[in-house]
Amino acid sequence: MDARPRLYLNHDIDFDWLRAVEFGRVTEDQPEERWHALSATFAYLAEEAGGRIVGFVVEDFPDFDEDAPEHAAIWKDPRFDAPVLGLSDATAGEIVLAARTFFAGRDSINRSIFGMATEVDGEEAVERWRHCLEAGDGMAHFALGYTLFELGRHAEAYRHLRHYTEIAPMGAWNWCWYGRAAEAIGEIAEARTAYGRAIELEGDGDDEQTDAAERLAALGGE
Repeated sequence: MDARPRLYLNHDIDFDWLRAVEFGRVTEDQPEERWHALSATFAYLAEEAGGRIVGFVVEDFPDFDEDAPEHAAIWKDPRFDAPVLGLSDATAGEIVLAARTFFAGRDSINRSIFGMATEVDGEEAVERWRHCLEAGDGMAHFALGYTLFELGRHAEAYRHLRHYTEIAPMGAWNWCWYGRAAEAIGEIAEARTAYGRAIELEGDGDDEQTDAAERLAALGGE
């Protein structure tokens, strides 16, 4: 039997959402087939299509109705551990209730650090993005990566940007920045592959176009 996912909780009061996902994962830029939505405001995330559930997201968290008929399934399996809430073997519904009391209208610590990191640049930004990452927020890999890149620390940037495409594979900009880092450290074949993937994702309907096509062309790629 698979171990219960140990959830990392991510709460943002400006966006009114709660993200509860297994440590080391993110909910951003996931393949559509990994999502199982119960309503417009609640969805489970699986590690692969039809696979083990590794977390869930709640939109419009302050007004979310955990007792609505469409949310009846959140009081049943799957079950999770949520260490920060002191919960083990808990349903999504139980976690939602506990998180509402625990956060009480404030951001989770990672989101507080995330906000501070966006207000600075250079080495100070690097320090804050690292703090955000150390607080458990996998999204910080991307911001730390491009910040390091812009400081000319390409080898360090490469590790974080490559990893972010592994945990958030459907973001065109994720792949474009990974390609830029790979190109900067001389991994040209890897850069071509990354730029190509960015272009594919743009073709699948990504609203924001990257400069991957221009960069690939400059490398002599098709």
